[in-house]
Amino acid sequence: MRVRWLSLIAAATSLGSRDVRAEHVHADTSSGSQLSAAVALVVAQYETLVYGGVYEGAIPSLAWVRGRFAVMASAAVYRLEENGRTRTGLGDTMAGVSGVAATTLRGAIGGMVMAMAPTGEKFLGMGHPMVMPSVFARYHAHPMLLAGALGFARALGGEAEHHDHGAWPLVAPMNMSELTWSASGDLMVNPSIMVGGRASGGVPIGAAGATRVIGGLRIAWGQGRLSTAAEVQTGLVGDPFLVRGVLETSMTF
Repeated sequence: MRVRWLSLIAAATSLGSRDVRAEHVHADTSSGSQLSAAVALVVAQYETLVYGGVYEGAIPSLAWVRGRFAVMASAAVYRLEENGRTRTGLGDTMAGVSGVAATTLRGAIGGMVMAMAPTGEKFLGMGHPMVMPSVFARYHAHPMLLAGALGFARALGGEAEHHDHGAWPLVAPMNMSELTWSASGDLMVNPSIMVGGRASGGVPIGAAGATRVIGGLRIAWGQGRLSTAAEVQTGLVGDPFLVRGVLETSMTF
């Protein structure tokens, strides 16, 4: 059980603003393999200079872990209310791999590469492919678990160079080229419950954009093969949203 919780919490720091798509699984150093299926429900209130309203989303995902390596994929569907209008549609699709490069008795370091396909409609996706490599580290000193990640995200394709985001996308804003970061600290209350806080963000690099910072509080609990986590987040810098709630349940087979 402890390995599962360490993997779950560490993965939550690996994708910055898009962490909900892979936070239920991460490669670890145990033997054998396992398959995990998860669904995350998202609801947020947002307000920018141009748009305001709420959005809701459902993000199903699958992940396969074997030893130090993991493969994962996710999709999304959203319902967005903006300035009194409502639209429903697909969000972007993501897939990636991760691996643990080195471990100690208390910690581990590794890397992850995620790729995003522009399946989302306007306001619900980036509008172009993106690639997002990152490195992560975690340190466990019972009952505390600390984790962090640093990455780079870049739009692909010549058309991306002329893509003007303006005031969108609203659902999961990212810059055309940016450094991503995340950090978390969690306390194991008992073998089944963990509570903690986390922060993540993006800084534009090599292209125009806006810096964003997101903070959140999280509680996760599990029993057997079923795990559930709830998180309340707020946008601190860059107007990614005013407040957002995430509820995720995963099952390991």
